[in-house]
Amino acid sequence: MAGRGKHALRWGVVAWLGLMSQPLWAHAHLVEQVPAEGESVEGSPERFELRFGEPLRITQFEVSGPGGGIELSDTPVGAMGERHEARPAATLVPGEYRVIWRGLAEDGHTMSGDYRFSVQE
Repeated sequence: MAGRGKHALRWGVVAWLGLMSQPLWAHAHLVEQVPAEGESVEGSPERFELRFGEPLRITQFEVSGPGGGIELSDTPVGAMGERHEARPAATLVPGEYRVIWRGLAEDGHTMSGDYRFSVQE
């Protein structure tokens, strides 16, 4: 019986090492956003950018502000990559804005988040 226990333990260690060597625990995480969270920018930003540590397929990308939803051009919805960019279709007026995003990582995990920034005159 002692031989069987050592054999099972050995295979258990091998299996554990195999699992730990895989990037199973790595999820796409937001590394940087432009404008940055809490940033107060002078004038309307030219673009919105999200950068992730791993590829992510964007399934939602919305910006809202003082007048409601902001129309975007070149939205990244459907794109897979580590960097996603969108541009406002019109100049943003001064006020508080919120960016909402959602995506699907290569490992199948759904990721989402939001952040706020403000535009000054």
